[in-house]
Amino acid sequence: LRSTPPRRPHWCHRFLSVCEGMFNCDPHPGNILLLPDGRIGLIDFGLCATVTPAERTLLAKLFIACADSPPHGVSIEADARVAKAVRKIGVRTESSGNQVLSLFPRLAFCKIRPEWLDRTHIKNIMEADKIVDIPVYLVMVARCAGLLRGLCLGLQENICIAEAWKPYAEQWLREHGDED
Repeated sequence: LRSTPPRRPHWCHRFLSVCEGMFNCDPHPGNILLLPDGRIGLIDFGLCATVTPAERTLLAKLFIACADSPPHGVSIEADARVAKAVRKIGVRTESSGNQVLSLFPRLAFCKIRPEWLDRTHIKNIMEADKIVDIPVYLVMVARCAGLLRGLCLGLQENICIAEAWKPYAEQWLREHGDED
């Protein structure tokens, strides 16, 4: 992690989240240290989660779908790709429509969009087709991503976790297969 610029703390979880199978789900500022030699140190591994190789493959496909897509609602085809990837992970809604299934992962892993700050806008979408099932590992990955994004926002950098993790997701798929 020596080359990790301090303004990009989301990079410190690149291998933990995509390649190693275990990651710290609590990367808030109090658990991240900037060491004197420029490396980043992580402490407090009391809240960790693991993902199986099959789950990592599904996550890799979701990160790539999110990273390669325009914002939610811009492209029906892109929304369908993101919804398909999150469905394969096991996220279910009451009616299984693409609207919520394509928005939820973008809320978790993409840059924060101005329209998301309008609580009524998001509330109306999410209430129209409520999420009824989310695998725990996806909740933990989304928590990790949210904490890292929040840390970056504090540094005035609106980042897309999916874009940051995309190269490692592609590496995982090259090395471990891309079967559906």
